[in-house]
Amino acid sequence: MADKNGSSGYYATQGLLLVVAFITAIVILFTDHNLQTDFGTEPKYFYHWYGMLVIAIVSLIGGIIIVMKHDPLFGKIGIAGSAIIAIFLVADIATYSTLNLGFTASQFATYLFGFAHYPGAGSYIPGLYDILFIEFILAVIVGVIALRKK
Repeated sequence: MADKNGSSGYYATQGLLLVVAFITAIVILFTDHNLQTDFGTEPKYFYHWYGMLVIAIVSLIGGIIIVMKHDPLFGKIGIAGSAIIAIFLVADIATYSTLNLGFTASQFATYLFGFAHYPGAGSYIPGLYDILFIEFILAVIVGVIALRKK
């Protein structure tokens, strides 16, 4: 649906950012052995893994709808959803005690948001969590720009 105010391209960008976030979340799901097994203390798949799976699915569905519809309502839902997921990603630090590894909140935050491999952690790609967080923040910003264009 084309519009006269130019916000259509912003909605497409917002939707594409969510699709890219889906891809990032899928890469995290398949490559982060710590996420899958609670740092080796649980059989596959640990509940954090399922949380990331939900984030991936919601991102894909939301991104496709926003790209196809270019509608302010879906743009607003994309903004709200992206903001909630970004908050959830940061709030995940508060779950450090569920790891049963003696991590402090600071150590878990370093693992999640660090660009270097955390000492003693299993295989994973450092920095992907940061990238996922940034993708959701950008989806919020682009969505707000789209709404302001109308």
